[in-house]
Amino acid sequence: MKDSMTGFDVRAVSLELDAWSGAYVKKAYMPHYEQIVLRINPKEADQFDLVIVRGQRVYTSKRDRPMPMTPPSFAMVLRKHLKNARLTKVEQLGFDRVLMFRFDTKNGQRSLSVELFRNGNVILMDENDVIIQPLTHASYSGRTIKKGEAYVPPPAAIAPHTLTLESLKEAFAESDRDLVSTLGG
Repeated sequence: MKDSMTGFDVRAVSLELDAWSGAYVKKAYMPHYEQIVLRINPKEADQFDLVIVRGQRVYTSKRDRPMPMTPPSFAMVLRKHLKNARLTKVEQLGFDRVLMFRFDTKNGQRSLSVELFRNGNVILMDENDVIIQPLTHASYSGRTIKKGEAYVPPPAAIAPHTLTLESLKEAFAESDRDLVSTLGG
């Protein structure tokens, strides 16, 4: 199994998961500090688990796994905001390794940002993209991830499916980094 996902992997997963739009979140679990499980209940299929491993990967599973008797506080916040929420959209932000899950809830729209890069995060937001609760609080240059702050996504990577020769030349002219770092964002 891969340790992390590329922008191409995230794009493919976002398209696969978006096909489950209309399904409902039954419950949220945290079998491990770095792992979040959303039990998804589609109308015309068997329920499955959406497994999120912080900073690494997202996948679906039907495997039964042991859950802690006392859920961690982040799982409780997810339960409070996402129980019986309807999944409305799954999308990749640009070509970044960030998945955005959109939900309709009885209290309005909620979003769950899943950052799939080293030191990534899982962040629950309200309809205005104000952070309700992050899995971990963090500060980076240009963005702070903590409750009550507006969510600022990581700096955008170059999207290869929209790349032109001119935009590639411009990216290299403006960058002082190597080829891989420039293309990676």
